[in-house]
Amino acid sequence: MRILFFGDLVGEMALRYLEGNLPRLRRELGVDFVVANGENVDLTDPALGKAGMHPETVERLLACGVDAITGGNHSFDPPWAEEVLDHPRVLRPLNAGPFAPGRGYLLLEGKGQALVVVNLVGRSAWPPADDPLWALEGLLPSLEAGIPIVVDFHSESVFEKLGLAFALDSRVGAVLGTHTHVPTQDLRILPKGTAYVSDVGMVGPSGGMQGYEPGFLVAFLKGKRLPRGARLAWAGGPLEVGAVVVDLEGGRARAIRRLEIPVPQGG
Repeated sequence: MRILFFGDLVGEMALRYLEGNLPRLRRELGVDFVVANGENVDLTDPALGKAGMHPETVERLLACGVDAITGGNHSFDPPWAEEVLDHPRVLRPLNAGPFAPGRGYLLLEGKGQALVVVNLVGRSAWPPADDPLWALEGLLPSLEAGIPIVVDFHSESVFEKLGLAFALDSRVGAVLGTHTHVPTQDLRILPKGTAYVSDVGMVGPSGGMQGYEPGFLVAFLKGKRLPRGARLAWAGGPLEVGAVVVDLEGGRARAIRRLEIPVPQGG
């Protein structure tokens, strides 16, 4: 089984890239399932620095070939979050708590194969979250044995991500880090067969701060308050594509590699 996983999608540039390239990538790579983290794909309230997803964006991602959309600390930002999270192919962190809208995992089926996708958030990225390892430990016994599991762990901390991956080594096929938007080089397969990377990176515009124009974020950093009259905006640099390809067999990883593709200037 081959999975193509895209890190945090940031802005319209990321959407256009997937719409223009994902059908071809699925064919050329022989991908069985595509997962993308979509919690930064839209600016849902630029004056308050809020991100998230519009319902229309969900449909665009699914139409171009994404099978599951994961989230993180921005999953609950939009006032219409419940509408988005009600979609059966959209996930929010499993450890957001028992009363949060939406779901923290889903089962994908196709081509005679099945895959469980789980979304977790680290407390370093979202302090109100429940313990991510405990949440996943509580879920695993209820899942059907033999179906591979891929975890999107949305966390600021490499310690959190690595700790969870080693705790689950052999019981999940992959732990793929998201949230920092910065791709890391530490792709590996842990001793008992779990694929790991600290951060997949982002799909979005370079040249700013994590895909965003830095002015708003720097003003907030300096004053510890929202800058009056300013609005969060996308960065203006060329497109970055952060994605990994994971090969699974019998629930364990055989390989993990970065998607290396040339991207024209401007996306």
